Amino acid sequence: MNCPKCGQEMRQGFLFSTKDGAFSFADEVPGVFQNAKHAAGFVQVTPLKPNHRVRIEAYCCESCRLIQFQY
Repeated sequence: MNCPKCGQEMRQGFLFSTKDGAFSFADEVPGVFQNAKHAAGFVQVTPLKPNHRVRIEAYCCESCRLIQFQY
């Protein structure tokens, strides 16, 4: 896959979290005591997997410092 910014070849790999984490997206980062699922614009990117690293296939352009993935 080529980088959408510079056109160079992107390196294939995995974006991953800590052992008990999950990836989400929202309009703003919710506070520590808020349920993230109630944040405005919440999208679950990966499910929570207790005691396992959450991972998603991704492509990295080290020149542009861009990571691209599809959820």
